[in-house]
Amino acid sequence: MFAKRYRPDELIEIIAAQSYSPEIVAYVKKVEHQPTLAHYLKSKPKLGVTGTIAKDYVEATTPNAVPYISTKQVKGLHAYIEDAKYISKEADIEWKKCRVDDGDIVINKSGDVGAAAVLCCAPYKYANSVSDIISIKLSETAPIDRDFLVVYLNSPFGQKQLQRLSGGAIFSHVSLHAIPHINVYTADVLAQKYIGDKVRQAERLRAWAASAQEETVREMPAYKPMISHYAESSYRVSPDILLSARLDSSFFHPDHRALDSKMKESGCQYFGKMAFAVKPGWNKKSSDSFLYYEIGGLNVSNGTIVPVETLTSEAPSRATTAVKHGDVLVSTVRPNRKNVGFVIEDEQDIPMVATSGFSVIRFESLVDAAFYHAWLRTDDATSQLMRWNSGSAYPAIDEDVPLQIFVPEFDASLRERLGQTLLDTHFALLHSAKLTNAAKLLVGDLIEGQITEAQLIAAEQALQVGNDTLDRKILSRLKTDGIDGDGAALFSDLDELYRLLALAEVE
Repeated sequence: MFAKRYRPDELIEIIAAQSYSPEIVAYVKKVEHQPTLAHYLKSKPKLGVTGTIAKDYVEATTPNAVPYISTKQVKGLHAYIEDAKYISKEADIEWKKCRVDDGDIVINKSGDVGAAAVLCCAPYKYANSVSDIISIKLSETAPIDRDFLVVYLNSPFGQKQLQRLSGGAIFSHVSLHAIPHINVYTADVLAQKYIGDKVRQAERLRAWAASAQEETVREMPAYKPMISHYAESSYRVSPDILLSARLDSSFFHPDHRALDSKMKESGCQYFGKMAFAVKPGWNKKSSDSFLYYEIGGLNVSNGTIVPVETLTSEAPSRATTAVKHGDVLVSTVRPNRKNVGFVIEDEQDIPMVATSGFSVIRFESLVDAAFYHAWLRTDDATSQLMRWNSGSAYPAIDEDVPLQIFVPEFDASLRERLGQTLLDTHFALLHSAKLTNAAKLLVGDLIEGQITEAQLIAAEQALQVGNDTLDRKILSRLKTDGIDGDGAALFSDLDELYRLLALAEVE
């Protein structure tokens, strides 16, 4: 049995054996002589609301409502309020000590334990928070780049310290008192800025993509607002419009029939004329692993979907349909949530496979695919999909339903223009994720000595005078496993990255 002795000066207040595991101690020792986080804080870390507040929830449109964030908002290096709850002004005043200002750093005490992010709650100046959120405020004069710090806190060097100071390997929660004692690797401010700028570039691409997607969808004709909502609780249906396949009353609701009539009158066509469904099947002998697309990997807010590399020998029975770049995945479960994904990946040398929970739709071009992916997430499309609901516990549709709904006959020039913009947004989101990954890799490589401060400083200084040569050199060295690693290139097309950044800058 392996055992290791520690000197008294190597012990911490926590005596749990897990806190002294070789893996944890190895990371801790590499930064143990760096200054602690307390050196950069304006005030002590604080927790969110510890009392019952559900009774104070209000609609986002309520005057003076305040966003109320939870661990669910900490999804990346930035935390957004898109799906946050809201509380009344009175409740916010009662719990004003739990406010988190826009730009402060939040850390999950539970949930995705230890995840850290910068709060982005504009146009609100602040948000309130649950008790499972720890917030920290940096001093205005602290010589630390905020986004660099967030990357560091999410790195193994930050996470292993949180784990050790919070009670060891189980890591079921983060200790509030552990936060100030985390040693922070402090590089030169220009080196920090170089890495922090990668996070900010990622955010710029994400924000542009979100804005562009909203603008393009607004240009699409919408038929649902043109019909009058049927307010009565009962309605009559003429026998001549009944279908033997559908005798459920909801299918013949006046709202569904009105939308159907309006779209037919406007010359809309069946969606099956614009695309075709991909039949199940893939060659399991072609590779030892594959990229698996599941509903759990779908981001409902923008339609991106992240696959998980899975061993072919462990392929679930629901891994049924081979997909390719540009396919649109329409969830047959809970279509009311606009669960429509877009497959957009770099060159892959292993199969890409979707779960049987998706209806896989394919188009003649990537531009058309991006355009109709956005349309399938509109209220017009969602309402039609939901008309065919056959679920009991929760909404569900058959896989052939998406091709049976009506779609406007869009002008070719409109489809081309909006489709190209929407395609750019998906590439922007893909590169946003890569820039975030680049920042994480660079922090680890800097601490491990795979890249030097001098190299990062030189690249940052060059960028400040408009020269991206050194930046391109560093990014071209980045592999999926770090600088000069054995993995695939993280950025296969740097010109495309710079094009998208320029596009986002102009917008």
